[in-house]
Amino acid sequence: MSSPFKPITPAPRPRNDAPSSPRPLDAAWQRWIVEQRLRGCTVESMLQSLQGAGHARADAERAIAAIESEPAYAVAQAVQQRHRKLEAVALNLQRLWASDPQYRRVEKRADLSADEFAARYVRGCRPVVLTGHTRDWPAMRTWSPEDLKRRFGHLDVDVQSERNADTNYEQNKLKLTRRVNLGAFVDQVVRGGPTNDYYLTANNELLRRPEFAPLLADIGSLPPLCDRSQLMERSSFWFGPAGTVTPLHHDTLMLFHTQVVGRKRWRFVSPLEWSRVYNLRNVFSEVDLERPDPARFPDFQDAAVLEVVVEPGETMFLPLAWWHQVASLDVSLSFSYSCLAVPNQFDYPDPAAPVPLPPAPPPVRTADAMQAELLNAVAAAGGIVEAQFGDGSALRFRSGVSGIEVQVNLAGSRASYYGERLAGLARDGRAIQCHFADGSSISIMPFG
Repeated sequence: MSSPFKPITPAPRPRNDAPSSPRPLDAAWQRWIVEQRLRGCTVESMLQSLQGAGHARADAERAIAAIESEPAYAVAQAVQQRHRKLEAVALNLQRLWASDPQYRRVEKRADLSADEFAARYVRGCRPVVLTGHTRDWPAMRTWSPEDLKRRFGHLDVDVQSERNADTNYEQNKLKLTRRVNLGAFVDQVVRGGPTNDYYLTANNELLRRPEFAPLLADIGSLPPLCDRSQLMERSSFWFGPAGTVTPLHHDTLMLFHTQVVGRKRWRFVSPLEWSRVYNLRNVFSEVDLERPDPARFPDFQDAAVLEVVVEPGETMFLPLAWWHQVASLDVSLSFSYSCLAVPNQFDYPDPAAPVPLPPAPPPVRTADAMQAELLNAVAAAGGIVEAQFGDGSALRFRSGVSGIEVQVNLAGSRASYYGERLAGLARDGRAIQCHFADGSSISIMPFG
């Protein structure tokens, strides 16, 4: 048995057989075009790449021409020129800085005065290894993996694990954090040999816990310009095997890092060479100093890399914004702290491009929404057309002296909602043409 209902005639739609304009490249490809042009790539090389990706040459030519005529592209070029000026200033200063014959040597200094330390290394922004001040540290006599297990092995701590499975392990450190028993972790480090797969790092917040207070009691004299009252809140404990690597990055403050057990190799790149380290997101470089890739990162070949090995009892001072990569050469216990009695809070914008918000969905036209909700449209006595909705409400259309009159049978209903949005009505034979305030329209053809 066939259905007594016939479909409601919708508002007119564009013809499917209308000629279509050339399909533009999507937003990702348009952004790629802008990036390549700003990098100085030729139009021909870009066309070859676009054709290789399956785009028609004519479409690619139109897309490139369209982007280059955009006012936004002109603004991007102006911003790029200012960026190039800043980059040139930094690299010119770096060239002057690096003309010092001793530039690549990271000094090791004992018994520095506060004035010289502040002038030459803090405000002078130079890395230096401090020696001698740990002579009175109980930690230098007692700390070891075995001591750590004996005193604190019953406690649980947060460590990074499965780092080898994630190339961005430091950026994703929170996802890789696992809570483990410290005693079991000590055994894993001692027996596991060199590896970068697991590491108890600064983000463990271990020294904020009262049960680990004895570790802080093992810290003696501090380097110049340190405020001991801030030590508990601004210090971190590190423990891991040989082979751990903290990838190339810069910190957002200045700090000290004291080796108590084991050695670490520190490598540095000047903050003035930021344009050569491919800092594309947050504080991280794309370059791995363990395996530099000149094909991917050609500009890095011009960067000057400083290197020093920090021995037990020595403290690395990390000046502001210096890029550094750190590798443990032995099983290592370290203590870092940022409690300098000088301004030590700085802001760095993320160089990554903002993630564009997805485009807002087009607003639902009133006519389309009404058509989706209509259950039926019927003809009643007296030439009335009745549009019926799922909530039991109805819009009734009747021809009157002044035109088509509208009646709603239920206040606050779906019929009432659409009735309030009507902007005009007309008859087309038996059908009622409903026009809404948003410009949409629907033709209601009654049955029966």
